[in-house]
Amino acid sequence: MKIEELLNKYFEGLTTCEEERRLRHYFTREKNLPHEWEIYRPLFTCLEEEAEAFQAMQKEGKRPAAPRIHRHRLLYATTGIAATLLLCIGLSTLLPRIGENTAPSFVIINGQYHDDPKLVQAKALEALQNVGFTDEELKENIIIPNLLY
Repeated sequence: MKIEELLNKYFEGLTTCEEERRLRHYFTREKNLPHEWEIYRPLFTCLEEEAEAFQAMQKEGKRPAAPRIHRHRLLYATTGIAATLLLCIGLSTLLPRIGENTAPSFVIINGQYHDDPKLVQAKALEALQNVGFTDEELKENIIIPNLLY
């Protein structure tokens, strides 16, 4: 099979291990490559060097080293986890307080402060019922004598 066909097959992902080995050997050992194929030489040279290094490690009985986690990645991960935990703790302390009514309801009638919830609710309902009336209508009918004045 020609090298050009092998290259096309390689870039389509259809080559076998033996065909890839043949391509690596060709590009690392051939001195007179066509000009348009020179761009592939570094790729196959690198792959050949990696394959040789891997074979040498296997002969020595060594395994490839597992990638180490760098300290800064570990630091980022732990600070991220810590920040998430602090956020969860903060939210868990705030959420029960959100439902609480922090401002007490009150009404002022004739200049006097009243905070009885039943009275406040009754006056609020009266005010809502009379929203459509004008001030003159309220004065004439004396609907809520003490609320507006």
